[in-house]
Amino acid sequence: MAKATCSIRLAYRTLGIVEPVPESTPRMKKLYSAMLLLATVALLTMCNSTSIEDEIEYTEASIGNDKISIDPNGIESKLIDMVNDHRASVGKNTLQDSPSSYKYAEEHNDYMIAKNKLSHDNFESRAEKIAEETHATGVSENVARYYTSAEQTIEAWLDSDSHKKAMEGDYTHTTLSVQLDKEGRPYYTQIFIKVD
Repeated sequence: MAKATCSIRLAYRTLGIVEPVPESTPRMKKLYSAMLLLATVALLTMCNSTSIEDEIEYTEASIGNDKISIDPNGIESKLIDMVNDHRASVGKNTLQDSPSSYKYAEEHNDYMIAKNKLSHDNFESRAEKIAEETHATGVSENVARYYTSAEQTIEAWLDSDSHKKAMEGDYTHTTLSVQLDKEGRPYYTQIFIKVD
């Protein structure tokens, strides 16, 4: 999802609630109204009207139960270089490092590792803190897990429209944290920041 906004009308179509119930009993009308209300409430809680971008999709590789040995710092550096190389290939600027935002990527990896899941949980809070500290006008993030190399990770992100859009977006800075869980499996959080 590029912008974290939605159209109620489109959502009703998605839910199959397009037209009013024709000539129905009062009970059916109440049921229809209740379903419509529930759909609206669910939709509104899923939608966000802030101007901060939120990439909902994420990528995950399956590596089984094998213990792996990788260098997180090496992958961080290589993956940032690869993202910048890709941006240059499509005519975009090189992203500058944002050391002050690294802690947020690292904290999010800690969170995902603790929960044993990929997520963008608490993205809005993270983005607001980054925006406040860096005076950013836009923040986005990509996450992934279990990819054992920078090459695998960028390939997965390029194969995903939302991740590719974040990588190619109108940003000026980035930070990337790669951390290993107790099994030695990598988790990735890359944050993209636009500072005017």
